[in-house]
Amino acid sequence: MAACTPSIYEVFDHQKTDLLISLLNDSPEMTSVVVFLRSRENVHLLTSALNTAGLAADSVHGTKKPELRERTVREFLAGKFRILVATESVTRAVDLSRVAHIIYFEFHERDADFLRHLESADEVLTFVTQEEHSPLLKLDKLTHAAIPRKKLEGFPYASQPKNKRGPGGGNKTQSKPLQHKKPKLKNKGPRRKTGRTRKR
Repeated sequence: MAACTPSIYEVFDHQKTDLLISLLNDSPEMTSVVVFLRSRENVHLLTSALNTAGLAADSVHGTKKPELRERTVREFLAGKFRILVATESVTRAVDLSRVAHIIYFEFHERDADFLRHLESADEVLTFVTQEEHSPLLKLDKLTHAAIPRKKLEGFPYASQPKNKRGPGGGNKTQSKPLQHKKPKLKNKGPRRKTGRTRKR
């Protein structure tokens, strides 16, 4: 039987980072947190955003040298910094049983990893967008129950997705479609007179 009940935070994709920062700032009891993402690029971006916000974080991913990964994990488990941002695959051989809080910034990759964290952590959270209906249904089925949905009190949730490319975008009401814009004519300079008349 799972040691904890997972929770879902539904939020538009462009607000995930802001929600995570607000959640961590409002939860001083979360002293040991692992945040999982799927790609190295997103791990770097999120780690930088957390540190900029004054939250002590470091990262591990597949292309980081093994000795550096091991040192980072050791320092995290020793309490030298609060947040470890990681791709899930590089932590499969790491004992995270002492980590109280697991946050899936994106959906987990393997069910076995997710269930393992449910057995060891005090709290397992997953950030999802409104478009991710199928993974949500799969998650409910995996845990044999409807996972509780939570909202962070005081957080200014957006009422619609941000108009941008990528996940969470697609809102076309904030700007005019491209086809409404008149094409710009190239300036070829003054036409030279050749003395010849154009046939009509």
